[in-house]
Amino acid sequence: MKKIGILEFLVLISVLVTALAIGYNFLSPTSAEYTFDGEEMYKCAWISENIMLKGFPLYADIDGKWTADGLEFSDRVQILAASGGTLTVAYENKEMTIGGKLASKEDIAASKIYLVPLGNTIIRYNLESINGTSFSEISDIIYTDIGDDLTVLEVDVDGSFAIDSDTFSPTEQLEVINYFKYETALPKISFVDGGLILKGTFNLEDLKNLDSLLNPQKIVTSDMEVNIIVEESSNEINTENYNNAKLITWM
Repeated sequence: MKKIGILEFLVLISVLVTALAIGYNFLSPTSAEYTFDGEEMYKCAWISENIMLKGFPLYADIDGKWTADGLEFSDRVQILAASGGTLTVAYENKEMTIGGKLASKEDIAASKIYLVPLGNTIIRYNLESINGTSFSEISDIIYTDIGDDLTVLEVDVDGSFAIDSDTFSPTEQLEVINYFKYETALPKISFVDGGLILKGTFNLEDLKNLDSLLNPQKIVTSDMEVNIIVEESSNEINTENYNNAKLITWM
């Protein structure tokens, strides 16, 4: 067997210590600080991805510089995706990228990142197929399930919507696609004669805006998964009002 040299041994120990530190910081229930400097982008991206996979919309306060001209940047962005050492974000209706303090290919070189998940708990439950004549009506039906004792920050639904409407011209199809451009995950859109089918995860408030864009005549949904994002902690929530509900926290 080949012996491990002292340099290889030190590198191995360094990797193990780093991996354990990253895992502990994410998994520890006492870890309330989600602040990273520009040399921790891989750690920041990994934690960001895990928070978003749980269903939480994720924002970040960024301090850094524009890589194009070196001007200071300090503002809040919404994180759309995280991969490797890069964050893909939405800022002022534009998509851009954020890297570490030495970044040159990304739009922003960050010196400090503070992750800000929306809310503290998700109430997740299943809802059987419903139908209506507008997205506003569909939204109202879902909102009737939500108790008024909660501080609701956002409601997202995952499923399919079959929409009877007019047939969309190529220009109108592009308008629909562009509407969802800055969503964390672009929904699947299938245009058919006399309407379209939407499949994906949707913000319930945003859905109401589709009434003016799509002019629906009838809407039928699939069975859906509903995610209610609230300010309350999990021990403050009564799940009896929701069908087979489970509570999800981002920590």
